[in-house]
Amino acid sequence: MTEKNMARADFYTAIVLLAFGITVTVMALQMPEIPRDPYSAPGVLPTFLGVVITGLSLIMFIRSLVRTKGKVGVSISSIKNVLTMTATLRMIVTVGFCLCYVFLLGKVYYPLATFLFLFLFILCFEYDRKTPFKTQLKKLLFAVLVGLIASALITVVFQYLFLVRLP
Repeated sequence: MTEKNMARADFYTAIVLLAFGITVTVMALQMPEIPRDPYSAPGVLPTFLGVVITGLSLIMFIRSLVRTKGKVGVSISSIKNVLTMTATLRMIVTVGFCLCYVFLLGKVYYPLATFLFLFLFILCFEYDRKTPFKTQLKKLLFAVLVGLIASALITVVFQYLFLVRLP
């Protein structure tokens, strides 16, 4: 990727990260506070992370504008090129998986939702449609094992070590 293309990619990425950082900050500020100890409120860390993401993406945005001298070259064809890139499609699929997982939380038993998320995520990115199914049984078994072990460990650690009530 050339220097100009990299600055253009930074411009697009900064816009997405700015929106994400601002959203995280606003949502974190709406979380309840614990009056006894304000530093243990559940919104402290997400607020901090949202502010950091917003600040760094703002720096990235300004830097991309400086590098391109304000001529980022945003056009329909450049947006189409970005949206059809493999990396962009993978990112969209990843965000889709994460959103589905978030919507399942509280509606489906937590370990089951976590297993399904991990299993389907691994399967989606590791399974090759061009290769026969029989040769990919190891990938399927790997996805099942990782999903089972990770969801069990995550559940145990959060419930019994961190004492978090899971949905």
